[in-house]
Amino acid sequence: MSKYSVIGKAFPQLDHVAKVKGETKYVDDIVIPNILHGKLLRSPFPHAKILSIDTSKAETLPGVKAVVTGRDTSGLLYAPLKGSRDRQLLAIHKVRFIGEAVAAVAATEDDIAEEAIGLIEVKYEPLPAVFDPEEAMKKGAPQVHDHVENNICLERNWDLGDVEKGFAASDYVREDTFYYPPNMHGFLEPDCCIASWDSAGKLTFWVCTQMPFYRKRELARILEVPVNRVRVIKPPTGGGFGGKTELFDHHLAAALLARKAHRPVKILRTRKEEFSSALRGRIPVKIKIKTGVSKDGTLVAQQSTVIADGGAYSSIGAVTIYNHGLAHMLPYRLAHFKHDAYRVYTNNPIAGPKRGHGQIQVRFAVDSQLDMIAEALGIDPVEIRIKNALRAGDVTISKLKINTSGLVEAIERSAKKAGWKKKRGKGRGNGTLLRGVGISCGGFACGPKTAALSDSSCFIKLEEDGSLIVFTGATDIGQGSTTVIAQIVAEVLGLHLEDVSMVVGDTDVTPYDCGTFGSRVTFYAGNAAKKAAEDLRSQLAGVVAKRWGVEPAALVFRDRQVYVKNSPDRKLSFGEVARAAQVSAELGVVMAKATYYPPDVDWPDIKNSCVGNIAAAYSFSTQIAEVEVDRETGQVRLVNMVLGDDCGYPLNTLACEGQAHGSGSNGQGEAMFEEVLMDHGKVLNPSWRDYKMPTAPDTPPMDVIHVITNEEAGPFGAKEIGEGFIISNPGAVANAVHDATGIWIKDLPITPEKVLRALEEKEKQEKRRKNR
Repeated sequence: MSKYSVIGKAFPQLDHVAKVKGETKYVDDIVIPNILHGKLLRSPFPHAKILSIDTSKAETLPGVKAVVTGRDTSGLLYAPLKGSRDRQLLAIHKVRFIGEAVAAVAATEDDIAEEAIGLIEVKYEPLPAVFDPEEAMKKGAPQVHDHVENNICLERNWDLGDVEKGFAASDYVREDTFYYPPNMHGFLEPDCCIASWDSAGKLTFWVCTQMPFYRKRELARILEVPVNRVRVIKPPTGGGFGGKTELFDHHLAAALLARKAHRPVKILRTRKEEFSSALRGRIPVKIKIKTGVSKDGTLVAQQSTVIADGGAYSSIGAVTIYNHGLAHMLPYRLAHFKHDAYRVYTNNPIAGPKRGHGQIQVRFAVDSQLDMIAEALGIDPVEIRIKNALRAGDVTISKLKINTSGLVEAIERSAKKAGWKKKRGKGRGNGTLLRGVGISCGGFACGPKTAALSDSSCFIKLEEDGSLIVFTGATDIGQGSTTVIAQIVAEVLGLHLEDVSMVVGDTDVTPYDCGTFGSRVTFYAGNAAKKAAEDLRSQLAGVVAKRWGVEPAALVFRDRQVYVKNSPDRKLSFGEVARAAQVSAELGVVMAKATYYPPDVDWPDIKNSCVGNIAAAYSFSTQIAEVEVDRETGQVRLVNMVLGDDCGYPLNTLACEGQAHGSGSNGQGEAMFEEVLMDHGKVLNPSWRDYKMPTAPDTPPMDVIHVITNEEAGPFGAKEIGEGFIISNPGAVANAVHDATGIWIKDLPITPEKVLRALEEKEKQEKRRKNR
């Protein structure tokens, strides 16, 4: 008999049939009587003073029911992190990027709202602007925020060990510079919200979000109403990837317009707005990295400087630049480390969090350079990674505690599956089409602790027939967390998946959860659900044990039955147990609740040392990419990928495969296609026609290998899998291109133009060497 009956199996998501049939109701599908349609007026200038706003013509247009500007707001500043608040969601005195919102309109029809926006007259005084972060840091550069010297939004410094001593002791030292461009989240559902106030002054707010309770708290703060006067409902959400974590300008605008018009207001962002006026997705960074190693390939010392273009406002930048440093701590051992990271204000659109937040850029640089070092030392790239891989029991120089690590096994099994020894360095190809393989690795924190409320909670209600209703604040944005939580509860109580009904996404009904970000949901919400289910099992076991005169620990809950261990004939159905519990004097209404907050976890001193064990567990991954490069066109084709992960224990193998494939495809896009093109603060490719993402024909076959490590801190041994894979993809692709062609591409994406230029330069260098 299998150890588990529900977890570890391949279950489709609970709502898969509704999604396939088109029955799922997203925010834009919600129908409310008398609803108005909202639009926002956005700045055409990257930097300007607002001298005046005249809304009179818009207000008199038939069909217009409300117009608001920044003057209608409380004026309170916003940022996701309390210490970084620097933005008015509707600008009052100044605009700092093209697309910043200055006014909003609600009308009976979408077209009328659009027309009304065109009637609002804004007088601007354009100001000097700056678009390059290194230029912005220079003395005399235009100041994006008057009070910020040298436009440095945030700075973080790590100094662990003695990096100069480490370089002096190294046998080989190498320095390189890499660039990682901005790119978009690419979710299918544009951000949408509906705001409606009742006669008692309570706001109900439907929104596609990753953080309903955060939306509730921030809306209440900025609207200056009590928290219990805001209810946030999150219907099914069509993807997020970090792009639906924050409170946005249209959210506040919808709430203000609805309050002023005394009618519900819907605002659906256009795809152009998603590209240029919301979050610019992945933060672009320039990474200078210096690494020292011993002659056997052991990493000794590393020093890096990261300059990040954060755009006009801070967003969640304090976490982003901390993660730049964290990415050096995983997945390899390192004795000495120095790191300086700067998030710089520019007049570009805001850069925010995206899957693999702040780490993928650094992992690309570190693992690309590691291959360069391996080549210089004559060491196989697989072997140099095995030599330096973090093992179980390791504590990094920044005090991350590695309880479990299957990285070495993941590397070895992935290399074998990919045919590494047969393919690497063989110069395969027919002269025009060249093939190569490359490897890269990553490590990721399973739900890092935050300075705010980080916990997750769960309620379980027992029905009289033995079925369950589970209330969780965890936010499913398509990754399948609702299904996994139901599996966990069913496993603990010996039920089938269909016995568990889930209630999610309503802050008036469900218990608190911090949100979906940082690969925390299964770890936090899963642990909370497991604890609540164990509490319920304990209550029920007490009732049965008293009836039968046995110890509660002697009872087994399995396959919808409760029986005495080693005496399976003494049994009751779970429904019978439920009814007995509900009529017992001790229990009556049977409910269970639990909250999970990880033990032995620190919020690091990110303003100073950056030292601290930020998570209860860390996942590890490796990717091996095989590419084919056309030396005549520069075209790179990804032929095959092998993805090896240590996710602890896969609770739902189908969901884990989906996360692995999604991360692989996500990373492929960033490595090979995706870049938001900018010109003086203007996005040049704000549509799917001009912005290339991988589609089915681009995506190669992917083999996924699970290494089971059974992390004690995780629910049933699980760790994260949603983000660890993406951070190791770009390095694997870049290293594979080098294996095929002998060229290094240090700035992404790896486009045909860059490949051809690099091949041409390589040929020139080879000719110069021959002529010496």
